[in-house]
Amino acid sequence: MTYDRYRTLDDDTFDVIVVGAGTGGLTAAALLTRRGKKVLVLDQHAVAGGNATIFKRSGYQFDIGLHYIGGCHPEGVIPRILRAAGAQNVEFEELDPDGYDTLVFPDFQFRVPKGIDRFRDRLVKYFPREVSGIDRYIRLLRQIQSVQQTLVRPASALWTMPRSLLLARWAHRTFKDFLDSCTDDPRLQAVLAGQHGDYALPPSRASVLVGAGLALHYLEGAYFPRGGGQVVSDRLAEAIERQGGKILLTARVERILTESGRVRGAELFSNQVGRRTVHAPAVVSNADLKRTVLELVGREQFSAETVDRVSGFEMAPALAMLYLGYDRDLRAERHPSTNYWIYPDYDYERQYAAVLQGEFPADPFAYVSIASVKDPTNDKLAPPGVTNMQVMSLAPHSPESWGVSKVEADSTAYRKSETYRQAKEKYSRQLVAAATRVFPDLAERIVFEELATPLTHVRYTGSTDGTSYGIAATPQQFLRRRPGIRTEIEGLYLCGASTRMGHGIGGVTLSGLFAAAAIVGRELIGEVMRPAVASSAS
Repeated sequence: MTYDRYRTLDDDTFDVIVVGAGTGGLTAAALLTRRGKKVLVLDQHAVAGGNATIFKRSGYQFDIGLHYIGGCHPEGVIPRILRAAGAQNVEFEELDPDGYDTLVFPDFQFRVPKGIDRFRDRLVKYFPREVSGIDRYIRLLRQIQSVQQTLVRPASALWTMPRSLLLARWAHRTFKDFLDSCTDDPRLQAVLAGQHGDYALPPSRASVLVGAGLALHYLEGAYFPRGGGQVVSDRLAEAIERQGGKILLTARVERILTESGRVRGAELFSNQVGRRTVHAPAVVSNADLKRTVLELVGREQFSAETVDRVSGFEMAPALAMLYLGYDRDLRAERHPSTNYWIYPDYDYERQYAAVLQGEFPADPFAYVSIASVKDPTNDKLAPPGVTNMQVMSLAPHSPESWGVSKVEADSTAYRKSETYRQAKEKYSRQLVAAATRVFPDLAERIVFEELATPLTHVRYTGSTDGTSYGIAATPQQFLRRRPGIRTEIEGLYLCGASTRMGHGIGGVTLSGLFAAAAIVGRELIGEVMRPAVASSAS
């Protein structure tokens, strides 16, 4: 059955309204509709999925923001949640277990393998004099792993927490602080923090829990959804509609309505259905945190303490992505299914310092994702014989850094600016130069290219400062110092990258589960997370 997502809205009263059709919002909506709630999902974009969407160009399909996900084996957390939400036929391709991430430094390469034990053994092979520090780091990973299991088995916290003293001692410190306690070898530290682009913070500013926790997330196995991130979004959206929910796209929420300290609904505008008021006793906002509090609800509805806290949250640095057609068939060449992290040196701090000053790094690191190799059965990624490749790095978020004014950026007139075009061209050439350290012929064999900047991200997602990762995962903004699901306004709930569940597909999917559980009861978490029950929900 085909459902209209643009032209009709036949009702104005719902049990739950979800603002934002990103992965977190779609997950919450699908779980709620499966439990009998009448749900409306609203999004300003023409496609459901947020960062887990694709865009098409002649002969190409490019993923917007999904590049790999950890732990997607059949009983992994994400497959359990998807099954419980009713999302059908989502399959995952596993990246190379012997090196799903390849860290490229000036004088050596390190391939990160699946499994904590294999990772430990490879570290010792490369750094035989650092066994003590390596084992200290591995001990931290195992303690994080044990604590994470309490989500599935809450009673296990009684014996897990007393055995996690290393984790408890360092939980509110930076990743750099902990690495310094393990080793003073800059090469080993660079390897241990080599995936920092996945949370966009240097070790000196990142929480140790995000630095080590992110590494652990992928050590369980790194995966890519067959057909790309849009498949995950489409299956969740189909589940919502099949289970009685409504999705309305190209619909901008202008206000989340409150009265006497509780939610009443939302005001929206769509070119297709006009300006409408919809009513519900519960609203889940998957929109940007700052925009939700300060604009959609309005600062006057919150306490001064909340407004000051939200206003003061630091956003994670922004990223830019270069989408390429590479006239070479890496799939046919049996290129390994790996990501490349390409570094000019071992100093990660310098690049972040430049971006925080609104400057472009002189010699940026590059993250290279090769969709054609990760998703080998997808023949829509690129023309025959051409490889779909993406190159990502840090970039300043301010319009002025890209040669345009804030007024131009807000009106989208910046896209016609010659100075913006020149800034994009210069940055693109820097990313290509970085990637040629692994692919020497890349510059001569580019047959398609398009750059998405932080300004692009703001235009499509409404993200503050163009970040993909929500508020920065610093020690001051982590664990309980990060927003929870519930707010001080009754019936208003949050999900998405800025909540305590964290960013990335894994984090936002969990946030959708917790948001749904806040509405229908916490027993939902146990039902979804227990493997035997989750399997029966398929």
